[in-house]
Amino acid sequence: MNKSMALLSGALVLFLGACKSSETKVEANSITKRYARPAPEVMSALTMALTSLDLRIEEDRHDALGGTMTAARANKDQVKVNVKSIDETSTQVTVGVGEGDRNLSDIIHSQIAKNLGTGTAKSSFYGGSRWEQVYDTSLARCIMAGERASEAVGFTVTNRDIHESVADLMARRGNSTVLLHFEAVPAATAAQPGQPPPPVGGGNMPSDKRSQVKVSFVVGTSRSEDNEETLQRLRNEFDRLIRQ
Repeated sequence: MNKSMALLSGALVLFLGACKSSETKVEANSITKRYARPAPEVMSALTMALTSLDLRIEEDRHDALGGTMTAARANKDQVKVNVKSIDETSTQVTVGVGEGDRNLSDIIHSQIAKNLGTGTAKSSFYGGSRWEQVYDTSLARCIMAGERASEAVGFTVTNRDIHESVADLMARRGNSTVLLHFEAVPAATAAQPGQPPPPVGGGNMPSDKRSQVKVSFVVGTSRSEDNEETLQRLRNEFDRLIRQ
């Protein structure tokens, strides 16, 4: 009995030691950087960075002060990210991959910085099924129609990055992701998609002033029949709502 207990204790010590060693290795090879943006903006940029790199988000726990996010690569390696608010205008982000893939950690940081630097996640970052059109309406109207259209096709908006002239919505349904990008453009330079929709009213964010808005939807990170079908349903629902 004593011999069995000793063997069991020894195995437990070895197991815990291995786990501790693995965790230490991950921590030693993680990369920590600070961004001159508030935590909510950094979390939004992080979500879009992971998605654009085809990393599947498995866990997302955050609030206005930061949080943690866990994603997985195709080879099962885990990506662990910790976001911590330093103050109202700066945030610290620590990225660890697998047992210490510093190259991918650095790529993720570069993508976060890219997203924050442009103020929005450009839909060209994504390789999924894509659609674009210019509407003669307000940015606020597009944002509201985008949220309602996402809900109508079974998606939940999880991230909002809204500015004076551009806005991004990230919506999810299971492992499926949709990016809705809206950008107000001067009427003189806007492309003409054909017959514009009729005038619409309403809207209260960020401004209800009418302009021309370029609308871009990207479903998933690769082209597929399922993504194309989702994109078509989302387009139809958005178009119906924006014309009301």
